[in-house]
Amino acid sequence: MNKIIRNSRTFLFLAASLLPAAALSGCAPKAGDAPAAVVVQPEYTEEELAAMRREETVVPVLEEAAALAEGYYYDEALECLTHIPEEFSEDPEVTQATASYTEARNAFVPYEQPVRHIFFHSLIVDTDLAFDGDYMENGYNYWMTTVDEFKAILEELYANQYILIDIHDLCEEQTSEDGSVVLASAQPMVPEGKIPLVLSVDDVNYYDYMKTDGFARNLMLDEEGNVKNLYIDEEGNESIGDYDVVPILDAFVEEHPDFSLRGAKGLLALTGYEGALGYRTNDGENPSLEQDKETVRAVAARLKETGWQFACHGYGHKHTAQISYDTLAADTSRWREEVGSLVGDTDVYIYPYGEEIEYPSDKLSLLQSQGFRYFCGVWSTQAFVSVKDTYVRQTRCNLDGFTMKTRPEAVADLIDVSKVLDPSRPELK
Repeated sequence: MNKIIRNSRTFLFLAASLLPAAALSGCAPKAGDAPAAVVVQPEYTEEELAAMRREETVVPVLEEAAALAEGYYYDEALECLTHIPEEFSEDPEVTQATASYTEARNAFVPYEQPVRHIFFHSLIVDTDLAFDGDYMENGYNYWMTTVDEFKAILEELYANQYILIDIHDLCEEQTSEDGSVVLASAQPMVPEGKIPLVLSVDDVNYYDYMKTDGFARNLMLDEEGNVKNLYIDEEGNESIGDYDVVPILDAFVEEHPDFSLRGAKGLLALTGYEGALGYRTNDGENPSLEQDKETVRAVAARLKETGWQFACHGYGHKHTAQISYDTLAADTSRWREEVGSLVGDTDVYIYPYGEEIEYPSDKLSLLQSQGFRYFCGVWSTQAFVSVKDTYVRQTRCNLDGFTMKTRPEAVADLIDVSKVLDPSRPELK
């Protein structure tokens, strides 16, 4: 009815504007004045009034429910439809939407194979700067992916029916007879024909050594509150946009909401020895330390709102399997104090260099005492998931220059490397 009220007010305003000024002021008309205009109230039929009410109360709810359903939020979409007024409960579009979302929700099927987990490092924006023949070129060529490659990879994954899921969907909590909570293997429920996939990004810290080599500088919030990157080109020109995994994937999911199951994006694995998210929160002499900490908190909060989660990648990116127990304890504690305090708690530990520890072991008990339950190593040849009572192991596959150039067959189930590989890549040395 609000629209009807607004239309009536507009009509009355326009009608009143036709009246002589004297009439509006309450003065009696003078001889020779034109006769006062007659104000005619608009009249609507019952059908027209019902159509207006539907436009005002039903259409917006249908649109909101449809947007939720695109990302597989079927329960939320159905709940949304309950807010439609009773008089329109049998509206054909409403009943059709209710039936469609209910059927789609009930049509999910368990995925019975081990779930793949792919990962990336910061993306190369300017290949001329990264592959410029200096001592860093070969490392970038091995372990990094270019912006163009990442965009092509997303298109390949989407075409091959992959869908991003939350790593926590790999298991479920159960209560044992003694009352303790244990983990049990779970088969992720996905739309029929879809293949679940976990994604992560290592070293989301934007290290100093990358500054002049064609990479983004940090993650930041733009004026609309969206997470973007600051990029500074070779001439020193600054721009804010989609220059790394996070904003590029965000844009892709916005365009293809069915690529993400209920908003899942990925894991951002952070070290701490050069701060977090491109801000030197580790440096006690940083003049903008407190402001940088607040910035990291704000960006982290927005990331979590938009489907991203955080993982510990060790404070100093040390070889977890090789360092001593005491060194690991100190490293983990420092990560919690300096990084976890800014981005929040996490139960995911992504091994630096992909090197796993022994299961079980004192180091595993130590990490579990710090709240970690999901442990991710690297093994690109096949998917591997193991769920025990107190922890989950999952291997990850690196989609970078090394894998794409030397072992394309290992990722043939994910992508066609010939459609992805950036022609600007030099030969591996």
